[in-house]
Amino acid sequence: MPYILSSTFNSSAVDTGAMSEEAADEVLEAIASTGTKMRSSHSVDEHGNQDAEAKVTGFTSPQGVELWAVTYEDESMAETAVHEDRQEAETSYESQVRELAKCSDAPWWDASDVSGVALAAIEYTEEIRDEDGQWHTAEENGTDRLSGGEMSTVGGAAAVLLEHASLDQDLRNQLAALEAALGLGPAGAQVTGRRVTVRGTAATGPVTHVLAAAYEPVRPTEEEIAAYRELLSQVIEDEYESDLY
Repeated sequence: MPYILSSTFNSSAVDTGAMSEEAADEVLEAIASTGTKMRSSHSVDEHGNQDAEAKVTGFTSPQGVELWAVTYEDESMAETAVHEDRQEAETSYESQVRELAKCSDAPWWDASDVSGVALAAIEYTEEIRDEDGQWHTAEENGTDRLSGGEMSTVGGAAAVLLEHASLDQDLRNQLAALEAALGLGPAGAQVTGRRVTVRGTAATGPVTHVLAAAYEPVRPTEEEIAAYRELLSQVIEDEYESDLY
């Protein structure tokens, strides 16, 4: 029958009086000295350092019995449960990993050997389409992490990244069109499309999502061009006067 050897959030065998503190320490020492990691899942922080891990460790007890420990540990809590049956230990481990993957910051794991668990790390490529209809890479092999809310799936991440990339694109196209009309920028500089390709791991395995957005080219009127020319002239005049004083 499994028992909790140590825990920062549940009652352990020591807390309930089922095991002495000395006996628990001997088992913990046996895990450290004879243990072999059999299964594991982990997550990393924003700097790429491991900050949470769940694992199954096979070890030999002080009495010479083969046992299995299921351990979870992060920066704020830890728990180790001991099982006499390996299959029971692995079932408990897999259940724990799946439950944690459903938390508010899901997907939780950056690496896992549990089938069907979505992983947090993603890679993406961002492309833009010019007025000639040609696609060009704006950012290749970018990386990000899934989190809760709208970005909790690979498809959701694609939608969010495309939204961020498309922010104020119409205004940027308008500026590019005005500058081109005054000979201050190249013709054809407007972006008529943005495309984001996101690669990650979903519950069903590796997955790729591609989302795109289209923009109509801006054709400024003569009045808009004249107003922009006047605005630039005023800016230049203001800067000249400020230099004088």
